[in-house]
Amino acid sequence: MINKEIFEFPIHYTSPLCKIAIGWGAHETVADECKALNIKKAFIATTGLRGTGIIDEINRILTSNGISTEIFDKVTSNPKDHEIMAAYEAYKEAQCDGVVSVGGGSSHDCGKGVRTVACNGGKHINNFAAFIDPPWMETIKQFNPASIPHIAVNTTAGTSAESTFAATVTNTKLRTKQVIVVPGLMPTIALVDPLLIRHMPQNIAAWTGFDALAHAFETGLSRVQVPPTIAIMMQMIKMISENLREFAYNRMNHIACENMCWAEAMAGMGLALGGGAGIVHGLGHQIGAVTDAHHGRINAVLTLPMERYNEPVCLDRFAEMANAMGVDTRGMTRMKAADCWFEEIESLLTDMNIKTGHLNEQFGLKKEDLNHIVTTYSKDFCAEGNPRPFDFDETMKLLVDLL
Repeated sequence: MINKEIFEFPIHYTSPLCKIAIGWGAHETVADECKALNIKKAFIATTGLRGTGIIDEINRILTSNGISTEIFDKVTSNPKDHEIMAAYEAYKEAQCDGVVSVGGGSSHDCGKGVRTVACNGGKHINNFAAFIDPPWMETIKQFNPASIPHIAVNTTAGTSAESTFAATVTNTKLRTKQVIVVPGLMPTIALVDPLLIRHMPQNIAAWTGFDALAHAFETGLSRVQVPPTIAIMMQMIKMISENLREFAYNRMNHIACENMCWAEAMAGMGLALGGGAGIVHGLGHQIGAVTDAHHGRINAVLTLPMERYNEPVCLDRFAEMANAMGVDTRGMTRMKAADCWFEEIESLLTDMNIKTGHLNEQFGLKKEDLNHIVTTYSKDFCAEGNPRPFDFDETMKLLVDLL
């Protein structure tokens, strides 16, 4: 008998993770991977990555190796439900037999969405949103697996969407970000190439890198974390704190660039092993749905006040994370050691030119938006993982104070 009177989460589940290839020149193998998967016409899902030449390069590699392509470059940040459906129609009309997503989380989630819709009779993508109630592990049994092969060519060091089992899609009618989960949704293989990652401008490098850091510390704090995720995420915190500044301001530093690629990929591993997120990601999802602001930037802007809210219930964990960021916490009280983590994060944010709070000034968020954001956050999976249980009034006050 499962005793939920003792443990809030008595059983922990791991999820599958796709094969990942990390290294200099990994993107050059994209045609080989297509051939191995018997992809003859690849659907390239992307934001366009204008000015980088990356899409032209991927298209050249594929076509010069006899693989036809169809390029869909209308994906935007926080991918929208109508974009997924438009991409699916383009995929179907072009008679493609595989997906190559090129970009960051938006492109990869679009590719996942196309596969989901295509394998389930063209049903609208919003039909596949997973919820806490009814339990998502039961509802996904109704869906066909996303069996179309998918190669995710990564160009950012932040989201881990290139390897994970879910997608986030903005429901534009409900103004909410929803988690899409069907069996087999993770890409078939992820190609993570520092040569492409270093094309990011400074601000995107900083924002996506902080998103990876947010994966690490929120999983480390989560109520649903397990020992393997703690081990991975503490190492990830160490790597990002040692490399993000240099990487953001000098992407040509090959050591920092490669280390950020590894750290970002480790987030996917930690999440797959059962890690969860929390209030930063949960509110970040919903603020992004309303304002369309960059997800990593929102996470960075929210981190200090939201984790101060969590601090009283997990002092030891914050102290461990301060140690992972290089602070010698020996001889300190638990509170002092925990506070050191906040000092390190504040220093990092300052160096990355990221300002905490001021949500109206930075994102155009209005007071009348807050009730909707807090309500939708209450249904987000991240609310389950947060160290402190969801409280509507407390969460509302946190956001009001940040306007």
